[in-house]
Amino acid sequence: MALSNQRLESLDALRGMDAALIIGLGSALWGVYSACPTPFWEDIRYHMEHTPWEQIRVFDLIFPLFVYLSGISLNFSVRKRGSTGSGTGKLLLHMWYRALALVLLGILVNGPLVWDTDAMRCASVLGLIGISGAMAGTLVLVLRKTWLIATSAGVILTAVFLMQYMGGDMTPMGCFNAKVDAMLCPGKLYFGVIDPEGPLCILSATALALGGYLSGRVFSTAYSAPRRVFTLLVIGGIAIIIGLLGPCIKNIWTPCFVLLSGGIGAILMAVFHLIIDVWQLRRWAWPFKIIGCNALFIYLFTNIIAFGQLTERLLGGSIREFIATPWHTFAYGMGYFLLAWLLCLLFYKHRIFVKV
Repeated sequence: MALSNQRLESLDALRGMDAALIIGLGSALWGVYSACPTPFWEDIRYHMEHTPWEQIRVFDLIFPLFVYLSGISLNFSVRKRGSTGSGTGKLLLHMWYRALALVLLGILVNGPLVWDTDAMRCASVLGLIGISGAMAGTLVLVLRKTWLIATSAGVILTAVFLMQYMGGDMTPMGCFNAKVDAMLCPGKLYFGVIDPEGPLCILSATALALGGYLSGRVFSTAYSAPRRVFTLLVIGGIAIIIGLLGPCIKNIWTPCFVLLSGGIGAILMAVFHLIIDVWQLRRWAWPFKIIGCNALFIYLFTNIIAFGQLTERLLGGSIREFIATPWHTFAYGMGYFLLAWLLCLLFYKHRIFVKV
């Protein structure tokens, strides 16, 4: 049975678990190592940080996974708006309006707005999510056929591969991304010479969003539940195998990084779909679903409002005296996470779902 007209609880739960890592849960897990310096928690702390350059850690997958899941959501939103009679023009206008809003909000998250564009960072995570989603949506609406959409994703990754391998080396200073960012990316760059949300990274992210859209088509086809899960596992496995063949560098979104992160996303989606939607074991995922329904909002809110200072105040003073020093980072991370989660719960209880 197709699921095109149903809301996937597994999608909300996985998006929520992904967002939880950047609203305090990741810091809390990182902080446990200070009090429990065991090999296990050392490995956890290792994955709660970004890799300096090559290879991949869990923290490197947070926003790529969000892009992939946005692609799955794109499949449902396009079909829903199409069924209500919304024309292609309206859909395109909505996608690019959303992209523009996310670009502006991303600049605001980066820091205060100033007249001197060289003093502020224009590239952002939100901008990458918005523009890549709009580009993927445009290709979906224009090409329509599944094989053409899949071909366009392959063409994008091939083009990025050729530009990166023929236009420079795989170092921060010498990579092709650095040249593109210097020419096309206004304002400050995150790493000085390159930006992980620069124009070429957005192009790679577009291919990842298209991969998510194609994965979402599995739920819109009259497949049985076992076949849906099996198909996602096969797609994910193939993508991971190919991704492991080349350099996996998140900071420049190499094609191998895109394939690896997309493959991991497909496997996670298969597992979550099986457990939550098929087996209907949902209670454990409810806390993450609460976040997933307002994931972009809570990311914006905690970054624009002085949320860290609020957490410090609530955990400061006499309360801190009752927390042993090695547990300070854990307490701060959990406090930050719980405050953010309670806000999401308040919105969820009142059926408030902020869409950007």
